[in-house]
Amino acid sequence: MRQKSRTRSLSIFVVVLIGAAFGAISGSALHAQPAPPYGESPDRPDPARQVIADPALADFDKFVEGQLKKWNTPGAAITVVKDGKVILNRGYGLRNVEKNLPMTAITLQPIASVTKSFTVASLATLVRDGKLAWDRPAREFMPDFRLHDDYLTANVTPRDMLSHRTGLPRHDWVWFNSPLGREDFYKRLRDMEPSAQLRTTFQYNNFMFMTAGYMGGRLAGSGWESLVQKNLFDPLGMRNSNFTIADLLKTQDFGTGYKWDKNEKPVALNYTPIDAMGPTGSINSNVEDMSRYLRMYLANGVFEGKRVVNAADIVEMTNPQMVMADARLWPEISSTQYGMGFFLTHYRGERLVHHGGNMPGASSLLSFLPQRGVGVFTTVNMSGSPLPTILTYAVYDRLLGMLPIDWSSRNWDRKEKLKASEEAAKAQNLSPRKANTKPAHSLDAYVGEYEHKAYGTMNVTRDGNNDLRLRYNGFSSALKHYHFEMFETPDDKLNEIASQKITFVTDSNGDISSLRSPIEAAVKPTEFTRSPDKNFQDKAFLRPFAGEYALGPTSVMIALREDNVLTMAIAGQPTRELIGAVVSATSTKFNVRNLSGFSIEFLQDKSGFVKQAAFYQPNGNFVAIKK
Repeated sequence: MRQKSRTRSLSIFVVVLIGAAFGAISGSALHAQPAPPYGESPDRPDPARQVIADPALADFDKFVEGQLKKWNTPGAAITVVKDGKVILNRGYGLRNVEKNLPMTAITLQPIASVTKSFTVASLATLVRDGKLAWDRPAREFMPDFRLHDDYLTANVTPRDMLSHRTGLPRHDWVWFNSPLGREDFYKRLRDMEPSAQLRTTFQYNNFMFMTAGYMGGRLAGSGWESLVQKNLFDPLGMRNSNFTIADLLKTQDFGTGYKWDKNEKPVALNYTPIDAMGPTGSINSNVEDMSRYLRMYLANGVFEGKRVVNAADIVEMTNPQMVMADARLWPEISSTQYGMGFFLTHYRGERLVHHGGNMPGASSLLSFLPQRGVGVFTTVNMSGSPLPTILTYAVYDRLLGMLPIDWSSRNWDRKEKLKASEEAAKAQNLSPRKANTKPAHSLDAYVGEYEHKAYGTMNVTRDGNNDLRLRYNGFSSALKHYHFEMFETPDDKLNEIASQKITFVTDSNGDISSLRSPIEAAVKPTEFTRSPDKNFQDKAFLRPFAGEYALGPTSVMIALREDNVLTMAIAGQPTRELIGAVVSATSTKFNVRNLSGFSIEFLQDKSGFVKQAAFYQPNGNFVAIKK
């Protein structure tokens, strides 16, 4: 949910802002769409609908229409607030191309990581009420809070969590498209490896915002959603906003999400529910509701004469809490720092507070110039689009009376140069891939389930094309041999697990014991341990292995416990547990727990009858006959 790409395919909640699009969509609805009437009596108009036009934006509608065509994007919606008044509240283009439905000011869109500021503002109401403190350890408010090591567990504070300085990298694949719930993710934090020391490095982390929101909901006794509803949505009159994709799809006016295919044409997609990660990015809203949210910030926490968030906490949110690496692309934009729920920079000399939001199918940007009393919220129904930034800067240039910068051409040129660089590498066949290598095992040997405590299960199966197939978190892709024991998922812009590298690990017995994936680039490759065949949990399957075996002059007893675990007992030695390893047509292999390099392979005939057992160990191999 932050402006930095994860792996090439996992581009959710990312604002790299280089985009990719050609051509133009149908112009049948490429015109400004003012909000239609809804739910208001004529004598009580909604204040957010009382738009006061500003002559500085006289050409803006035409500008937006041109940008939608240039960037091949179906629709956009924009609100602009100036001096406490709404001066623009419009939809442009289409919210649904297939049905030719217009984008309007009340079209609901996922705002993704723009949600983060809502989470911080809702927690600020708990600080105000004395239920939370920014700088006390999180464990004081959640005694069961656990991170990867004791120091982090004892010292991480809410401020650390909300300013991306806990030392944890993204670990986004743990949650993306996972069926798990919020509490399940919370419990998995202890198995997510940090990559930096506490408070030393800015590392965008969605899990910390999820955890902070989860904490707020527990402290409020209501859940995060109710906390935001009661303390933000209700006092601001944000009547249309909600928290889940399911609720979004129940409304009459919502944007269909799109992404660019390999030919850079928009293709409709289904939104990915992220309810469990709600505090980091699940809010759906429209420009009318977001104009109210902007007005609250521009008034230092006050909305229509009523205090919503304390001014002191607005200051905390909008002042630097964590330094970021200087990665400026343009001279008009200063280096960026992070507050709490907001990025902080300067645009053409003006202090700018902002946060983007990206998920598959939607891109948004909330920003404001606090010293100018101007704010903008822009949303488009396209993945990874630069348009929210292009349109936002175009508004600021006009309202500030500055010569407009052609941000569209700058982003387009950057996109084209990156594309050309990639194509040049392909043309020259530049790749680290080693030629003429083969897998060390038959493809069947790689089939199985591989587990990680935080990341869950990766399944490797055979598909109808006699290839391997990788399944993870509801996604599926072919798994092609790359080199040696490394396989990859093919490049596919419409597949979220495309271009992933998987390396299989062989143990000392020659069996595949795990796979490794650079699924989180900031730490060493994540290792998924191969799960035992499900037969190893079946008493009927295990029973034939039990019995007495003659190993030379020594007797070996294999016994089956009530908990369906085989044990091995040899006179004069402690009893050892056997761990299921590999099942084949003619044998079944077990490893000896806590003895590296020791294993037993039970040899069977076609009927499954156990004839003998082979004992493998570092100092030799032995055969034992079953009595």
